Amino acid sequence: MHAQVGTVRDAELGVKIVEERARFDKNPKEFRDTYKADQEKLQEQISSARSRLSSVQIDHELRVKISKVCAELNVDVLRGDIVTNRAVKALAALKGRDQVTAEDIAVVIPNCLRHRLRKDSLESIDSGVLVIEKFSEVFS
Repeated sequence: MHAQVGTVRDAELGVKIVEERARFDKNPKEFRDTYKADQEKLQEQISSARSRLSSVQIDHELRVKISKVCAELNVDVLRGDIVTNRAVKALAALKGRDQVTAEDIAVVIPNCLRHRLRKDSLESIDSGVLVIEKFSEVFS
């Protein structure tokens, strides 16, 4: 998968991030304690998802559509198919479900495929628009 990182454009959010960083620098233990309950909740959610993951299923029709998106985007080899199938199962498990939905695929497929569209390492990485357009075409 590929994470897209960009500049924070919202000035208020930028200020909040800088202030939070300063608060961490001043007292890291106190800062971590502030988020301890949230972190524990997230750890429990991830642990539950891990135990549920092996029971998550993807309908054959959805797997075929994932492969069709990859083929029509000319994604090399089958790595895009494999990563997308794994990622959608993980998302369904994280959401507490044992069945993958088309919505799950819509969420993860851009980050699974957009960087795989480059045929030259010097090309820029697609923003995900091409993947989303192809997903919409195949899944509609």
